[in-house]
Parts: sequence; structure tokens; C-alpha cells
Amino acid sequence: MLGTSGAPSATLRAVLTRFRGSELTGARLILLTDTQGQRSRARYAGLVELGGEVIALISPAFGPHYSAAGTAALTELVQWAQSQDIALRETVVGGPQMNNLSGEPELAELAQLVASSSPIDAGIYLTQKNVLAGL
Repeated sequence: MLGTSGAPSATLRAVLTRFRGSELTGARLILLTDTQGQRSRARYAGLVELGGEVIALISPAFGPHYSAAGTAALTELVQWAQSQDIALRETVVGGPQMNNLSGEPELAELAQLVASSSPIDAGIYLTQKNVLAGL
């Protein structure tokens, strides 16, 4: 697990440090949220998938749930993914499942998260107006 739950800046640093200089061609960043349709209050965790394998699980520390720092860290995470040509996806998970991610999730659970994810437009995370509107 990269980062610390509820610590946006530290978690962002952990992600950027972990992947500094890594070859990520074909990777996908899947943002995991337990809040559907209410982005203005959402919290996000994530996972990085490459070649059918989850190579990193990212602590829930991003998004408006974690105040302005969480929103800013989410924006930076998405910008980093774009700069690395990492495809962005999102999936909604239940609150208990989100909390379970900080333990040792089973490979089948991670595979299900990847399979249930959908492509997303980065603009919904990069425009403060969109985040506040809950888009």
C-alpha cells in the first residue's frame, strides 16, 4: 500500500517516488471511490495496473473528502498520470470494501476492481468547478 490513509500530500509523494523513472507504457490508474454521484464529497484511493497485474495499491487520501489538500493532491495525481500516458479509469466500491483495501486484499478482489472500472475523462478531476458541482 502506497501512502497513508487521509494524508494527501504524503500519499502523493509516495506514488511519485515509487514510480520515478519507471516504464509505465500501457499502465492504467484506476481511481476507487465509495461515493457515487457526489464528487464534491468524494474520497479516492487508487491502484496502478500494468499488463494485467496490480503493481500498486494507493491509500485513500485523495479528493474533497480530505479538504482542499485532498482535492489538490487528486489534481496532481491525475496530471502525473496524464504526463506518463497512463490511462485513467474509475470504479465505485462500497465503504467497507474501501476500508478493506488497507488490509491485504485478495488478488480476486483486485481483479474485480480492475474489471469493473470504466474509462473516465481527466477533466472531471482537473476542474475545480466540476469537482464542486459533483460531476
